[in-house]
Amino acid sequence: WITLGATEGTKVTFTVAPFTEPTTRTGLIILTRGDETQQVAISQLGAYSYVSDLESAYTIERKGGTIEIALVGDIRPSEVKIEGLPEWASFKVEDKKLLLTVESTNVFQREANLTLKLSDLYSKSFRLIQSYGPLGYDAVLGDYKLTYISTYQGETKTADVKLIADQAKKAFLLQGLAADIPVAFEEKTNTLTIKPQELAKPQGVTASLILASYAGWFPGADGKATGDLTWGADYTYSATWDAVSIEHPVFPFVPSEAAKKRGHHGLHFFLFEGGNYKSAYSGTTGIHTILEFSLTKK
Repeated sequence: WITLGATEGTKVTFTVAPFTEPTTRTGLIILTRGDETQQVAISQLGAYSYVSDLESAYTIERKGGTIEIALVGDIRPSEVKIEGLPEWASFKVEDKKLLLTVESTNVFQREANLTLKLSDLYSKSFRLIQSYGPLGYDAVLGDYKLTYISTYQGETKTADVKLIADQAKKAFLLQGLAADIPVAFEEKTNTLTIKPQELAKPQGVTASLILASYAGWFPGADGKATGDLTWGADYTYSATWDAVSIEHPVFPFVPSEAAKKRGHHGLHFFLFEGGNYKSAYSGTTGIHTILEFSLTKK
């Protein structure tokens, strides 16, 4: 931060860079001419007004609100400026506090790169991010279009399905397939999760009804197709809202790492009896296999 300038006779010039931090910094300069050496200390005072703990980014949810930033030092409100401020945000200075107010929004996410200036000496950049946040349980309930394939390289199919509330209203039931499927919901991250499991037996059926994770005759790592099945708890399928539409959210399901390693691509309903695979189970809808699937709310 100290650079050597011109030397004229017995005079030498140094240039000191601007300093925006609140502390004082000191540099020790050693001057040498022939056999003579002299040390010179140069100290530079910090900014007289600053923010002691300015974060690199501030995030606020869709309902909006006010972000409070503490100011330190000799604050002159007329010198406080924020460059890059969007039309959906405003600020004011009160009692050595910078109050940054953000309006409510219905878009998924918006952000701005801002520069805070408290004087000619203090200038810091940060990001302001406003995200939609959780969709909410009630917003996820409703009618959906299921998009899927039933075989490797098969045609894309669709089906009308529903996400209805479970008894505790903390998760859902997916209706419209061979049988109802329990669907877990993590509201904070807008994530749906389906776990392979044994389902309730349909009326008149004696064999066990299994919802399994399924390879679907996709080629595996060795290039060979397989119809591998498992209903282990680690072979889940999860979908996080793609954040494109709020009215018509899309949930593209992907296999867990365990399922990926086993080459699985979706779910399969089947009957299991005497330790053996008996047959696919289609129920009343005829849909027993969904691969590479997603849900789109109508």
